[in-house]
Amino acid sequence: MRVTDLTKQTAVVRNVQNNADRLQNLQETMASGRRINKLSDDPVGATQALDYRTKLSFYNMLKGITQQTFTWLDRSEAELSHVGDLLSRVKTLALAQANDSSDSNSRRVTGEEVQNIYDALVQAGNAKLGKVYIFSGSKTLTQPLVEGDSVQPAEVDTKNLESDLKFLVDPAQFQGRFIGFSEHPYVVRIVKEGAVGHAQFEVSDDGGKNWSRPKTLLPDVEVFNEEGASSDKVMLKLQEHSDKLGEPLVYPKGLEFRFEPNPPVHYQGNDDRRMIPTSEGVLQPINVTARDIFFREPDKPKSVNIFDMLTSLKRALDENDGKVVEQRLQDLDDAFEQVLNQRATIGAARKELNDQLDKVRDREFNNTKQLSELEDMNFPAAVTEMNMADVRNKASLDTSARMIQPSLLNFLR
Repeated sequence: MRVTDLTKQTAVVRNVQNNADRLQNLQETMASGRRINKLSDDPVGATQALDYRTKLSFYNMLKGITQQTFTWLDRSEAELSHVGDLLSRVKTLALAQANDSSDSNSRRVTGEEVQNIYDALVQAGNAKLGKVYIFSGSKTLTQPLVEGDSVQPAEVDTKNLESDLKFLVDPAQFQGRFIGFSEHPYVVRIVKEGAVGHAQFEVSDDGGKNWSRPKTLLPDVEVFNEEGASSDKVMLKLQEHSDKLGEPLVYPKGLEFRFEPNPPVHYQGNDDRRMIPTSEGVLQPINVTARDIFFREPDKPKSVNIFDMLTSLKRALDENDGKVVEQRLQDLDDAFEQVLNQRATIGAARKELNDQLDKVRDREFNNTKQLSELEDMNFPAAVTEMNMADVRNKASLDTSARMIQPSLLNFLR
């Protein structure tokens, strides 16, 4: 059978091209160091490699988040440590001023230092990391602690007046204001009609459930129920003493002045926990709030409102009342324990993150190893294959040169 020159040329070109493709693929494999460089090299292996790379990207993201979280936890722990140191200093001062050897001057000076510590605690509660507050829950752009105003207008309530007086009495003429801080909802009720100096009132410190004995109404009166909670030194100042005609203002029986709870420091954050992912489907809380640190929780009998306690302590120092200073010592111990519990919470969160970070690193190592086994080339085998391909290519070129004669003369022989 005669083989035409065109058939020879086509076969030669095809064989040379196949050898060139093989050499090119081997060169690309050896240059990249990977067995799979495109999907057609190994469709199944390429899909598995993509899955491994997705997991590695996720693990890398978790490591970045965890490292940033360590910065957050370290700053939180540092602030809590500072709060603990301040409370320890207050305890030292209170112990020194609780004995009878202290005088009014030393207690007054100590009260000034307690006020400075009070201000430092507010600053610690408002600590920031960058532009975000670390103790405000999820409201990280809201300042958690705001100092309140000691003065608030008295709310005048006429609902307990006799029915024939309700329409005759103008509540606006009975103006007053409360001065002081307290968490109690005080109510001052007139129980005997009359002008200032003649009328009588009673006080409730629980919103109207229990009442004190009657007292004489004066322009400045302390709002205090002897049978209830300890005194917060809240004062009611009456601002008007005469009516529009200039006559002495008569306070009718049943008229009430109401005081809404007014703590010295208000918490403006929320109780949400800041959560971060530590592994697939697992979230870890990493924060405590200023409410946890500084304020009393109703379901925890030993919890303390630290700012109320310090306000009471300073007032006792200013009034040279060593007995009240001594009473605050147990509250200081409870406050320190309260802060210590929150430090333990931060420490537990950091330990949990460390454990999770170790697990992430182990998974990252295993996935990297599996990806390497799947993708990486066998270099010695690739070198051997490259040499064989080169030999085949040279032999193919030599054979092709013999098949395709260079001239018409050689063809005619």
